[in-house]
Amino acid sequence: MQRYHDTRSDPLPMHSPQHDIERANLDRLTAEFLARGGKVQKVGHQMSSAPATFTINPERSPVYAHLFAAATPLVAPEALVAAEIEASFPDADKHAALIMADAAMGNSPKWIARKHHMTEKYVRQVARDYHITFHTQR
Repeated sequence: MQRYHDTRSDPLPMHSPQHDIERANLDRLTAEFLARGGKVQKVGHQMSSAPATFTINPERSPVYAHLFAAATPLVAPEALVAAEIEASFPDADKHAALIMADAAMGNSPKWIARKHHMTEKYVRQVARDYHITFHTQR
């Protein structure tokens, strides 16, 4: 087994007679072009002045498509009940009504607190004040 690769037996060496012929041919063609009055323009890293062809369309992107959708969202029955309760009760009783409606549906105080962005301690205190009973506790 060979420990190191021997580059002398590579099939395509870096300098071959074919490469030298092509290099000389390119030099001859370039000299003819310059002799006819042609100019060589160095462009650099910006190879084209055309605008970029690739753009992200946010309307077709799975990340942003929902922002452009005009469809009305589906409203759950719980949200309808919460909206009716918020419209019909004064501010002091809103929380109690929301908690009472969710407790009647069988939700636990912990779930109700998380759903309405309250603390569980506050939900239990309102339940005690308004005599609301929960079917499940946790």
